[in-house]
Amino acid sequence: MIDLNSIEPSNFIEEEILDDLKAGRSKEVITRCPPEPSGYWHIGHCKAWIIDFETAIKFGGYTYLRMDDTNPSREQGEFADSYMADLAWLGYTPKKMIFASEAYFDKIYAIAEEMIKKGYAYVDELSQEEQLKMKGTLTSPGQNSPYRDRPASESLDLFRRMKKGEFPDGSLTLRAKIDMAHPNILMRDPIMYKISREHHYKTGDKWCIYPIYDFAHPMEDALEGVTYSLCDITFRVHRELYEWFIDHGWNKPYAPKQREFSTLNLENVLLGKRYLKQLVNSGKVMGWDDPRFMTIVGMRRRGYTAQGIKDFVKSVGVVASESTLPFSALEYHIRNDLNKIATRAMVVLDPLKVIITNFEGENEDVLIDNNPNIENAGAHTAKFGRTIYIEKEDFSLDPPPKYNRLTEGGIVRLKGAYIIKCNKAVMDKNGEIDHLECEYIKESRSGDDTSGLKPKGTIHFVCEGGMFKIKIRNFKNLTKAEYLWPSKALSEGVSIDEILEPNSMEETDAFAEDYLKTAKPEDKFQFMRKGYYCMDKDSTKDCYVFNHTISLKDSYKVQK
Repeated sequence: MIDLNSIEPSNFIEEEILDDLKAGRSKEVITRCPPEPSGYWHIGHCKAWIIDFETAIKFGGYTYLRMDDTNPSREQGEFADSYMADLAWLGYTPKKMIFASEAYFDKIYAIAEEMIKKGYAYVDELSQEEQLKMKGTLTSPGQNSPYRDRPASESLDLFRRMKKGEFPDGSLTLRAKIDMAHPNILMRDPIMYKISREHHYKTGDKWCIYPIYDFAHPMEDALEGVTYSLCDITFRVHRELYEWFIDHGWNKPYAPKQREFSTLNLENVLLGKRYLKQLVNSGKVMGWDDPRFMTIVGMRRRGYTAQGIKDFVKSVGVVASESTLPFSALEYHIRNDLNKIATRAMVVLDPLKVIITNFEGENEDVLIDNNPNIENAGAHTAKFGRTIYIEKEDFSLDPPPKYNRLTEGGIVRLKGAYIIKCNKAVMDKNGEIDHLECEYIKESRSGDDTSGLKPKGTIHFVCEGGMFKIKIRNFKNLTKAEYLWPSKALSEGVSIDEILEPNSMEETDAFAEDYLKTAKPEDKFQFMRKGYYCMDKDSTKDCYVFNHTISLKDSYKVQK
């Protein structure tokens, strides 16, 4: 039992819930996560689902995962299956997974019949085009359908015959009888049921009539026992209709309340499911889990962490007013979490060969800390020997001011190994650096340094005989920077090819220490001094592939 007096509400929704519980207007907090299985979840959905679950958890309640599968033309079982996996990855377990089509269609139909009997609904024979013309505008009232006042018994008979399949698609609809002069156009006798002979992925051909979302959704909430139907502010205009259907179709104690919060707006991110589906179907991306997508499966494949996403959403807060965040705000929280958990490893992306001229014999083992931020994280062994590779940018023939890496005649420490001194840069026939000739200081081994030398810089390296070649996938943003709102541009007629960033994924080779041969898909690493990377599922024993998750540098300033 939760002690209500111990709860500190952190937003306006929690304040209302706490007041309701204390006053006895609600018995418990039950929320729902109601996706339509028509695509994969993306970062925009995460805010809603996290708020649903975290709100219920805070008040000792629970959350249902419900498939709002009332539109068979767009829905697939593949998408429904993915949502359970996404929630598990985010760290949430729903009270139950429910398919509205299986659990509620019969009950929703029965509610509709009762509403007809009470005079709250009627069967209309106008086409949907004719209905639209008679809706009116924001400044002028609509017109009543000539079928609006037909006897309830006649509407009931027609509705039952609609269910039996006696009429062609689109020929009849069931409409709520509200007010054709209502200032909210959604309240002007909205459609409750339509005839549509679509094969449903769950119920097959059992139904040829389907409830419209605005009617089905509140009825599902009520039948489920949901107490708080939390959604983003795009549904605010629907709240009046939601409450009308609850009052006229349910009308029982502890009816659900719809409350809205701001949407999650990220600049320069393509989120619309229909546009993502278009890219998937066109073959321009690797699938719904393409690492350039902000779908949950895409972010997961790229190496984003569930905790980082949750931290980002919580930082945005639950407010009613809209706000827009730069993409770097999300990256800040991903980077912060990866710094805590990612294993350190040495990988050279742009190799320069180095010969340690005074090293003889077999390669030596050196220790590399797995993660200095984790107590007892341990260490792994890397190799040091005669032939090593460093990053090209870690050597300069003409160093700029305050350059703390390797130069001719200069010294630098190799991570976990020794201090080396560069004696000569050997050039090739084209005048480019072929390799470096260096010597190592035997008394300077890390952890047992008696050399007295104090190099200003430390660099990473890999060693021949203790390294292997890997493939790196580097990503740019999927859409061009000038399109801050890609979905809006597409809705206004800009072609999808126009907004796409050319060469948004490039593959390069790199040298990695042998330790990375133990990696598994989704394992996360900090490639020292280079960034965070995640092993991709395309990896094979002959070709290890790592996705560049995020850079080490952070440009986002946290708002105080």
